[in-house]
Amino acid sequence: MGAWSKIIGCACLVGATALLASCGSGVGALYGGGQPPRPVTAPNMAAFNPQTMMERQRFLQDMQAAPDLPAWQQQREKMALAVGDRIVDKSFDRTFDSMIIALANIGCRVNNMERTSGYITSSLPELPPEQKEQLNKEAMAQYAQIKGYSPAVLDDKSGFNFALPGAMAEKMTAGITLTITRQGPDQTKVKLRFNNVYYPPEIDALYKRVWEAVDKQIFLDKSLG
Repeated sequence: MGAWSKIIGCACLVGATALLASCGSGVGALYGGGQPPRPVTAPNMAAFNPQTMMERQRFLQDMQAAPDLPAWQQQREKMALAVGDRIVDKSFDRTFDSMIIALANIGCRVNNMERTSGYITSSLPELPPEQKEQLNKEAMAQYAQIKGYSPAVLDDKSGFNFALPGAMAEKMTAGITLTITRQGPDQTKVKLRFNNVYYPPEIDALYKRVWEAVDKQIFLDKSLG
């Protein structure tokens, strides 16, 4: 009987280990956006806290339903006034053409352009992956702090990873709006705004990315006469 007890005990241990591994794979895929799951080890399972996981789920749902914060909105408004508008010493038509080329040069897909109204919309430019990942982490940490969530909701010791909520939706709905207006025969105003992007430091990075491309294109246009 002693030998059979050992055999049965080993079989139960193997089965339990396989079950835990399969559970970990499912949750890891859910929160990691399809990334390869981490193996569920004893230290990871020791760090797992059901209460923290429930709070994390509320945090994800909250950020998905209401991704913006009043403090962020105020910062974006100040940023738009400070760096969102430019006066270009070129005619309206040349400025309009320069904007289209500048957007294309940084990988933006132009969705709509109306020369009569001076209205252009496009997709966002891609930021470097490392920078984007860092901005996502900072945004989540700040959101959790302002909303009063425990820092544990962002703790990765449990081995269950998750991406910024709404990242795919943002990629599909976020974009650029350019409004170009005549100020004179050789002077044009360009207003740059970003839609469905909420975290101010990310907005700041996008402003820099677009305006650098615009400045480069305007310089090239001037050199060509």
